[in-house]
Amino acid sequence: MRKLILHICLFLVISAEAQPVRNQAELDNAIRKATPGSRIVMAKGEWNNTVILFEAKGTPGSPIVIEAEEAGAVKLTGNSSLRFAGDHLEVRGLRFTNGFTQAGPVVEFRKNDQLLANDCRITNCVIEDFSKPDRFTSDSWIVFWGKRNRMDHCTIGDKLNIGTTLIVELNDERSQRNFHRIDSNHFYRRSVLGSNGGEEIRVGVSRYSLTPSNTIIEHNYFEKVNGEVEIISIKSCYNTVSMNTFFECEGGLVLRHGDHNVVTGNLFLGNGKPFTGGIRVINPDQTVTHNLVLNAAGVRFRSALGVLNGVPNSQINRYFQVKNSTISRNSFIDCAAIVFGAGKDNERTAAPENVLFSGNYISVKKGPLYEDLNNDGGMIIKNNGTDAVTAPKGFAKIKTRQVEWNGMQLTYPADTSVGADLAKVGYVDKRKVGAAYFRTEAAAEPAGKTITVKPEQSKQLPAIVAGAGVNDVILLTGGGRYEMDASLKVDKKITIRADTRTELVHVGEKSLPAFIIIENGGSLTVSGISFNSAWQSFGDAQSAIVPAAKNMNRHYQLVVKDCEFYNFNESSYASFKAAKGTFADSLVFENCLFRNMSGAAIDLSAERDDKGIYNAENVIIRNCIFTDMLAGAINIYRGGNDESTTGPFVTIDHCIFNNVENREQGCVVKLLGVQYARITNSIFNHSGQGGRSIWFEEMGWDDIKVDHCNFYEAGRVQSFYGRLMGKNNSKLNPMFVKNDEKLQLPAGSQLKNKASDGGAVGIK
Repeated sequence: MRKLILHICLFLVISAEAQPVRNQAELDNAIRKATPGSRIVMAKGEWNNTVILFEAKGTPGSPIVIEAEEAGAVKLTGNSSLRFAGDHLEVRGLRFTNGFTQAGPVVEFRKNDQLLANDCRITNCVIEDFSKPDRFTSDSWIVFWGKRNRMDHCTIGDKLNIGTTLIVELNDERSQRNFHRIDSNHFYRRSVLGSNGGEEIRVGVSRYSLTPSNTIIEHNYFEKVNGEVEIISIKSCYNTVSMNTFFECEGGLVLRHGDHNVVTGNLFLGNGKPFTGGIRVINPDQTVTHNLVLNAAGVRFRSALGVLNGVPNSQINRYFQVKNSTISRNSFIDCAAIVFGAGKDNERTAAPENVLFSGNYISVKKGPLYEDLNNDGGMIIKNNGTDAVTAPKGFAKIKTRQVEWNGMQLTYPADTSVGADLAKVGYVDKRKVGAAYFRTEAAAEPAGKTITVKPEQSKQLPAIVAGAGVNDVILLTGGGRYEMDASLKVDKKITIRADTRTELVHVGEKSLPAFIIIENGGSLTVSGISFNSAWQSFGDAQSAIVPAAKNMNRHYQLVVKDCEFYNFNESSYASFKAAKGTFADSLVFENCLFRNMSGAAIDLSAERDDKGIYNAENVIIRNCIFTDMLAGAINIYRGGNDESTTGPFVTIDHCIFNNVENREQGCVVKLLGVQYARITNSIFNHSGQGGRSIWFEEMGWDDIKVDHCNFYEAGRVQSFYGRLMGKNNSKLNPMFVKNDEKLQLPAGSQLKNKASDGGAVGIK
């Protein structure tokens, strides 16, 4: 008997010993031989194109573990991935970086349809910028199947391409009522996608949304996760989302489909940032309690709280009516909007019914406490508190006190029965969640240097730009003409500036795609340059500036000041032309002249799939002249009726459109589907006479205004709803000073002092 016990003890000691592996073959072999309690240790270093199929079976209390020799020092690069297939398996300390999966998720809790994972765990791991090169090639990074799997203390960030970051799948009975846990993770920096499909976490899908999932999402930190309106999208039943912190996230926690979900103890820190939101409630039997929303600036679907109208007899993928739900003991402080009946339109007419809103605290600096778009009694509003001077029905004016909570000073109810109980609100310290070894702070940018270039170095300019560093300034000196035979390719943030007016021309035999191409990772400021598309008998330059047509998953910025564009003499040419799949955070054109061209000046119409996709978030065109143009000046397109995005935002101010696009049914400024537009202080003169000066196709929620503009012998302003024209537009003859390319107004013009800023309409 003693001998038998000795053998058993020796076996347990050996099985618990770490087995080091140095390459894929050794790892695969170790997994095949693993037994309950085995520990497989991956040697630190780079593991390129490593596909880990973790197919094994541990037992409760004796999982099989794969771990890094040193947490964070095992870097899986290239086409690397991890699949759990079995029971009681655990992975620790791996870092996915500098690559992307060519097929499938980065981490998946199954081998295939037959073999799922149960009771498995991934912890202390990182997935950073593991994005596909093309923005609209979709993938997800983590996909849960099976039951009782867990992801904790992981850091996930910088996803650049379309596709939900983390999905809990339910389209398999073995994955329903799963009791998965997603906790103590740090999700960070997801940029605005400019499309639907940018959720961070989705639990379920509309087809299976009436299925219980029983997933727990708790104690996570979401930092600047801005992919789209839904940060967490719940599309199933009986889930709990609790004790999470959302820091400056442009979106909210959304109960999109399913019922009997609980949202409790979450903290939303908007800090007044645009589009920061809170909680959106759809479907029956939901519970929202003890949440704290601070300084959320979002409205409509990004409100601090939105209780939506439903669709009568809704299909499963639309909007079920909110019924029999409780929203109690929450606090909303200095938020822009709380809306009951949000999304009300000709389709969503089913108002919330039997929804109890009680014990909540609302404090606002201005405006109403909330907006009820139905006012039919479906929202049962009672026993709430406010510090407002006037308390509406269902609210009492209550005393407040100053409370210090986790380093924040809050004006909070003295009555402890009103508002969120701060002891039940989850303040998550981001230093205590996520992978312990990984920090997400971006490195400071270098100051940059100035590189001086002379006209005789024209042919060397592409190499000079390629060799420039971040924030460097390429200074074109000497004025005159720079003769180019290749495009300048910008793959980092730089400035190209001329000290005196400088002309770029193309001297190659064949056509040039563009004088400047912004490639992945690039951003550009350019000033003082004239772009001449057609010079002598050389090949044309098709555009002045374009983003690269392929592999552009990063956003870019472009600022163009004091530049001139002319002789773009084909209808397909444009001074600036966006490519399909590219996205700019901001495009700014100031003090520029566009003249003598057959193509568009600014063309952002590449996305034609009518899925709500667009090419730029913010477009600012100020103090620019567009004159003697065969085609339209500006073309921005966002098709479809998707509601998950906010842009484009378009500002056109103090511009002149003179003799632009007078063909039959033409249009000078085409802004189809933009969600925010301000066209102000501008002159449309002898433009759009065969059709339209401006053309909108707006939705009912879009914020659009045309005011302080002058239309003389110009086409009509067309819009879907016809309610965007301000009261200060006019139809006066501007009578520009003759032979003045700056199109200045003569002394005594009636258009002087008529701008919204008190100056002249047109160019400042």
